Amino acid sequence: TTTTTTTAVLATTTTVSPSTTTVVPTTTVQSDSLKTTKPNKKPADRYSCNINDQGFCIFTGQPHQNYLKPRSRTVVNIEGLELFSIEEAVAVNSQGEMLIARGTPAFDGDQMSQKAQAVLSEDEKAFHRVMATMFGIRNQLMYKVENLNKENWDMYVEPLKEREIKETTFTDGATPRDNYYGRDGIFELAKNSNGRDIHHDVMKFLEESGLYLLCHVTSQEFNQMLADTHPERHDPCEDAGIETKIPWDLNL
Repeated sequence: TTTTTTTAVLATTTTVSPSTTTVVPTTTVQSDSLKTTKPNKKPADRYSCNINDQGFCIFTGQPHQNYLKPRSRTVVNIEGLELFSIEEAVAVNSQGEMLIARGTPAFDGDQMSQKAQAVLSEDEKAFHRVMATMFGIRNQLMYKVENLNKENWDMYVEPLKEREIKETTFTDGATPRDNYYGRDGIFELAKNSNGRDIHHDVMKFLEESGLYLLCHVTSQEFNQMLADTHPERHDPCEDAGIETKIPWDLNL
């Protein structure tokens, strides 16, 4: 397993009031010289679990250093400090290179960086918001599950619930590969893994959730590209069973 270290720049913001001076440390990701590159090929299974003393499956690697705060349009860091608006944010890899809008899952070291979106297409803007949303969901399920409660989990997965993504759990498949977990099912599994390595189930949930969310918020042309480039020749948007697309709510 390779651990990627994300570099951030710590800036100090000084706020002056009539009687006090407060120094607040904030984390700002450098966005200079961002460029769009094709992602490197990654191994099919690049994660594993470390089982902690309480029996939870805690993933190897590092949490995403920032993500879209639930029920907001603001990117926050892992301490919850507000950084910048999602309207001026793009997803980048650990080298600071802007991710290409496609169906490739999020990877260790990916994060959001502040950058104008004026040159991006509507599909690209939607893609970067999906990534910001999934970074938060991934952090909770992969790294913070021990302290995760159902109320907070439901808040993070609201964009999935609104679009009826991952509604059901099925565990009677002929092989484990045929099984899948819904939003509630994966939460219960993660909270009650009892010392088992469940990273395959968690990653399947995360990767399919991200793809199905992309299907909802992007164009038919983008949906076709997802099918044409799927490594297993699947049509994820057909698999998602979408009856009516629900794009991002621009009034949130």
